Amino acid sequence: MLVVTNSIKVKPGHGKELSERFAQAKGVQDMPGFVRLEVWHEAKEGAEFEELKVCTVWENEEAFKGWTASESFRQSHRGGGSEFILGASLNKYELLISHPPVK
Repeated sequence: MLVVTNSIKVKPGHGKELSERFAQAKGVQDMPGFVRLEVWHEAKEGAEFEELKVCTVWENEEAFKGWTASESFRQSHRGGGSEFILGASLNKYELLISHPPVK
């Protein structure tokens, strides 16, 4: 299992607005090996920026690479809100341990 996080720094007051771009999955949900997408938002009062953390979960690295090489990926990453973005960083994490809830 692979989790890919895109941490996006956003001008204050625009985090939730930018997050709306992710409300419609725009093709990622149809990709082989895609598990889920989550968007997390942090806005600290008085901070210089807000942060969106866009997390996608994949069965493996190959599935993620298939997404980034797809036409759907290119289409979903066109403009729309880039005037609010101050910076971004991409990280990938391999799941090593997971504990499901105890029933």
